[in-house]
Amino acid sequence: MKSMKEKMKSHPYLFLAAIFVLLFLAGNELAAVTDTAESNYALTAREMVLSGDWMSPRIYGHYWYDKPIFFYWELALSFAAFGFNEFAARLPSAVFGVASVLYTFWFSSKVYDRKTGWTAALILGTSLEFWLLSKAVVTDAALFFFMSVSIASFYLGYREDRKYYFLCYAAAALAVLTKGPIGLALPGLSAILFLLWRRDLREMLHVRLISGMVLFLLLCAPWYIYMTACHGTDFLLNFFGVHNYLRATVAEHQSTAHWWFYIAMYFAGFFPWSFFMLPALFRKRKEHGLSFAQADTATQFLLVWGVTVLLVFQLIATKYTTYTFPSLFAFAILTAKLLAGYDMAVGRKALMTGAVYTLLVLTVVPVLTYMRSGKGPGTVLASMDTGNKIIVYENKYRTSTVFYSGKIIYRLASADEIDRLKPGTLSWNAKNVMPFYSEEKLKDNKDGYFIVVSPCTEMGDTEIIEVKGSASDENSDYRRGRIYRFPFDWAAILRDSYHIG
Repeated sequence: MKSMKEKMKSHPYLFLAAIFVLLFLAGNELAAVTDTAESNYALTAREMVLSGDWMSPRIYGHYWYDKPIFFYWELALSFAAFGFNEFAARLPSAVFGVASVLYTFWFSSKVYDRKTGWTAALILGTSLEFWLLSKAVVTDAALFFFMSVSIASFYLGYREDRKYYFLCYAAAALAVLTKGPIGLALPGLSAILFLLWRRDLREMLHVRLISGMVLFLLLCAPWYIYMTACHGTDFLLNFFGVHNYLRATVAEHQSTAHWWFYIAMYFAGFFPWSFFMLPALFRKRKEHGLSFAQADTATQFLLVWGVTVLLVFQLIATKYTTYTFPSLFAFAILTAKLLAGYDMAVGRKALMTGAVYTLLVLTVVPVLTYMRSGKGPGTVLASMDTGNKIIVYENKYRTSTVFYSGKIIYRLASADEIDRLKPGTLSWNAKNVMPFYSEEKLKDNKDGYFIVVSPCTEMGDTEIIEVKGSASDENSDYRRGRIYRFPFDWAAILRDSYHIG
């Protein structure tokens, strides 16, 4: 009778898949779709399924050019199979999360050894950011997988078999279909820098550049050509202009525009392993010394990849929590090498970390996501016969309410503000594609009948109010009354998440 350890050695992919399928799927149906990133993706994929247009993404009925098509296809297929719900929304990221863990095991085992593969896979899968993004409705888990396969295939093509170069180009094409030009630029730059360090640029003559680029273009160019032919300058201005050029040159979020931001993100995103890596580095230096020049080729390659990702995004104006996420592929493997001989301790720490994550997703995550979501009013509005009533959102507009309700919801603002927020130029206004309704029009409409969704506190309290008549007419019953209120209540949110009572 084989022991558990022997079975794990005999069937590593099966055991790793079982562990991380459980970790990345557990409690996903309890986590509400949050604003703004998750809800934008979810609503766009919902409209893709309902419209039957699987080529031109749209949101609020308008064409939407923030990201390429591949992640929307993943989401739309999941929605078509499982319905418009949280489990379906989070499934694609979980699938790519598991795939990335298995690929990390395979690659690490191939270039180092099986123990390093196990350790690297456990470290990657239980790092905080990887766990979060493997459960999130965002592009990053898919991008991580394709970028990792692309850059790792380049290395395998360089060291072992040049046929791997074709896989490098194919994976880069899918990365470009997932996130845009960065999917090719980042692996390409890292590969060139690695060859420069190796003083081996002549390898560029053997990387199958022409045939590889033909394969790359065959996979990703048709969608870009189609979008340019159908939508012309509108697509080019918004996709390449706003969401690529502007993002690189003008900070979208001033609160994160600090030189130390990605240092902080490394310690937070790679937690808990970020706090093991530094002591391991010091120990390694004390015992054997550290020298990049004397490191083995695989270690040099991984260091170039990890550092290049960090430096490139450090130079880009917009700083975002997930931008440096692809570097975790390198850091997980490098940390596994540093912790060689401590594989049992890593296993215990990974088990404890996974248990904590699962406890959090069953107790805390439902509440935190509810606070960042418009699910409450959305589900109520979905059950209401609103007829021809106009629904408007006061204060902080929540796209998730549109996703959950399936109804047209306007953003309420003054006429001057609406004019100021209009998209159409090379600015962040391109994101304001939701329908607007002016406050003046609402107040002066004597015969109108409105439903107002109003977030009324920072803790997530929201209320739905009926409005009838004109606020400027003394005889009009303006705010007629509250239909529904959603006070922040931890226990109530958990009961609702678990469908209790």
